Amino acid sequence: MSSTAPPSTNISEDGSMYRCELPCGMYLGRSGHVNPRVFLQWGQELAEIIRLSNFSDYGEFEISKLRTIFMRNIRLELEEALYTTPWTTELYKMEAEAFNSHTGRTSFDLSIRWRVNGVLIATLIRKMVYISLETGKPTSLPPVFVEKHGSCSSPIRFSLSTRVPWTGVSWSYLTVRPSDIDFNNHVGHPVYMDYMLDSAASCGVDLVTGERIRRVDIEYKEGAVEGRTLLVQQWREKEGGMSFMLHQYTTPVTKRRVALGKIETW
Repeated sequence: MSSTAPPSTNISEDGSMYRCELPCGMYLGRSGHVNPRVFLQWGQELAEIIRLSNFSDYGEFEISKLRTIFMRNIRLELEEALYTTPWTTELYKMEAEAFNSHTGRTSFDLSIRWRVNGVLIATLIRKMVYISLETGKPTSLPPVFVEKHGSCSSPIRFSLSTRVPWTGVSWSYLTVRPSDIDFNNHVGHPVYMDYMLDSAASCGVDLVTGERIRRVDIEYKEGAVEGRTLLVQQWREKEGGMSFMLHQYTTPVTKRRVALGKIETW
């Protein structure tokens, strides 16, 4: 059952905001709160509903053998209210709203906010980049899209470091399973959250029930495919939380970076 098949939806009169309600009771984890991974899944499903409704004007993009839209970054921010809200049967539904929060020359940000009884509990920002499949590089957004949404600089700077510390780094390996693959024939982006949480647990850090997550940043480099072995490097940050670097082996001795991640805790 899709978690974002909303009982009611509403697009604002000016077309700038998409709102819906969704059930959340079945998604509560052992901690009694919604697992952060679920917000990434909800975000992906809600983005698909938005695409089908043409809310974000995806129809204005030329998706073909020449160009496509690639998700470069996500940022998930969890409010303290997520951890202090009493999740009872009366609080079974959350309100979600989505809107374009940034339009640049080659990319745009889709932001999604979730509220319970009007209180903000989580925000997800998805940075989408328009890519030329001939060059593999970003290309200009359709003029009609930029004209409608306006061009502005993004308030969010995704700058995950590629530098791995000399000490304090642990490693884990995993194999990409068939169930990890999405309709694009590579690992679905919410699965990377599982990879990071499981890798942290393998080195004795419980980021699911032991610590409260405040922010998750993931930067995608290339798609991980079924059957590949992934090397996950993880290390503690001085300010709290953990950073991650994921590589996939394309041959037994050759690896390529697929994603960077950082999880900050309260």
